[in-house]
Amino acid sequence: MGRFHFPLDRVIRWRSLEFSLEQAKLKRLGQEQIRLQMQAAALGAEKSKLGASIVTLPDPRGEDLRAMVDYGSNLRRRAQKLGEMRTRCERDLALQKKKYNEAKQRLQLLEQLRERKLTEWRYEQGLELETLAAESYLSNWNRERR
Repeated sequence: MGRFHFPLDRVIRWRSLEFSLEQAKLKRLGQEQIRLQMQAAALGAEKSKLGASIVTLPDPRGEDLRAMVDYGSNLRRRAQKLGEMRTRCERDLALQKKKYNEAKQRLQLLEQLRERKLTEWRYEQGLELETLAAESYLSNWNRERR
């Protein structure tokens, strides 16, 4: 009776490593998406403060208004760039989810195959033990009859 050996164990280890790598990439992209969402929220709050700050100025001058307009333009550019980054991140995240699911499926298929082969091996081992026990019993029975 030999030990169980699955010839694709190295492939399972490699697929497991691949799955872990894809999982780490997915996690990183998810964190990046959250970070960008937080930046967008902070930028929105900053825009709101800018609009409210005009009212709080006691004596607004032309240079104050120009600075606010410039700052507002800067906020709009940052918001546009942030929107582009969020779009790219969402696209990358969707692609990474697909890669993650494919890697997971490849690993699961190999693990299921391994489990099926292990079940077959256990069944064969049981048959072998049963045959050995029957032969041993018959051998003892024949010795006792003589």
